[in-house]
Amino acid sequence: MHALIVLGGDAPAKDLLESCMRQADLTLAADSGLTAFDTAGLMPDMLIGDMDSVAPDVLARYEGKLPEHRLNCIKDDTDGVDALDVAIGRGADEITLLGALGGRLDHALANLMLLVRAHHHGVRAQILEKGLRIVRVDGSYALHGAKGDTVSLLPLGEAHGVTLRGFFYPLCDHTLKSDYPLGVSNVVTEDEALVSVKQGDLILFHFFQESPKRRAGSANGIVE
Repeated sequence: MHALIVLGGDAPAKDLLESCMRQADLTLAADSGLTAFDTAGLMPDMLIGDMDSVAPDVLARYEGKLPEHRLNCIKDDTDGVDALDVAIGRGADEITLLGALGGRLDHALANLMLLVRAHHHGVRAQILEKGLRIVRVDGSYALHGAKGDTVSLLPLGEAHGVTLRGFFYPLCDHTLKSDYPLGVSNVVTEDEALVSVKQGDLILFHFFQESPKRRAGSANGIVE
């Protein structure tokens, strides 16, 4: 099952939200992520959060119209974590996150960690925004037809045994460390490119010009 979660960062473009909704079996708004649905004139399947950031007038328009999973404002986890856990608990094995970037930098970094949390639950996850896909590389990740695109690879901690084929800057069994951003702004040079990692949390940022449907296919990612 494919779940879509919209978080409270920069709102996704309407066409991206509509496209992702068509591919999703379950759609969740995490707190002020509801605003993106409201602006686009769309309705999620569920609202999750402590409702401390969604505008009261927006919230009022949806009260009684969709299920809510309301959280206490005093809590240890984020609305994004709860939304991810609800999606997994309902059987999601693929998750797309929108609205995960922008706004506060700490929130954006916390949302990157959701990719790792999903992996720990055996679930594939991606962050999408216009022209960008972010995934955690699980073993290997293939890029098809992405020649000329920019790819950055950043480890959370250390990533061991990183190998890059089909890139301007290749690597072979290399260790990437968080104190040296060696993997920033690489370029795909072949129609078929491959990223592989043996151990660690390696986050891949794929910047593309055209529809990601035609620009990325992967061993562990999600292609809508």
